[in-house]
Amino acid sequence: MRPFVSGCVAFGALFLVSLGCGMARAADGRALAEEEPHAPYNWTGPYFGVSVGVATGASRQSAAAGDLTPTFDMTGGVFGLALGYNWQFGRLLYGFDSDFSLDTQRGTSGYLGAPTGFTAETSEQWLATYRGRMAYVRDSWMFYLTAGGANAETKIIATEPGAGIGTESKVRWGWTAGVGVEAARIHSFTVKAEYLYVDFGNTSYFNPPPAGFINRAGGVLLYDHIFRLGLNHKFPSN
Repeated sequence: MRPFVSGCVAFGALFLVSLGCGMARAADGRALAEEEPHAPYNWTGPYFGVSVGVATGASRQSAAAGDLTPTFDMTGGVFGLALGYNWQFGRLLYGFDSDFSLDTQRGTSGYLGAPTGFTAETSEQWLATYRGRMAYVRDSWMFYLTAGGANAETKIIATEPGAGIGTESKVRWGWTAGVGVEAARIHSFTVKAEYLYVDFGNTSYFNPPPAGFINRAGGVLLYDHIFRLGLNHKFPSN
């Protein structure tokens, strides 16, 4: 019995010594980790990305004599590619961002005071923006403001009984501004959420109009609200 008790005491002592050593090593490891934090994420460099989102907006078609339609809603999706470059200076970041998106946004309306059958449609085939951005950086997060130029291919379709269907497409220029947040989550990849307002002003169409159609010399109003998510890949910088 005495050898058994002695063995238990020895085993217990050995266990306590081992536990103490293990705790000491763990404490040393935690201290080392606290003394050597991970390097902060560096946003400087070029990047390439993809994005997907929804677009809502409004249009109105006007003849030389006045409004031909009320202001009507437009909805659709945007699916695009992005290319840009960031320069980080401490907590501040400056960058250039460009993107090109396929755009399915469209809307239709009847004519003011006209019988059923007179309809007008405005649509966008693609959308591109060219923007600067300024951001506040917090670790692997970036909160930014952005603004610049935009252009899009836009098309109108007029359906007028007696004349038929008339169309015209134009590449229009405008301006854009918005806000966003971006986070570095997986190695060289970042994810972002972004809102852009895009204004294309009031551009004339059907001036002169096809035979039998009402002109749009008063202009076609067009503006967009873009909400999208993106995935960017950051390339190494020297």
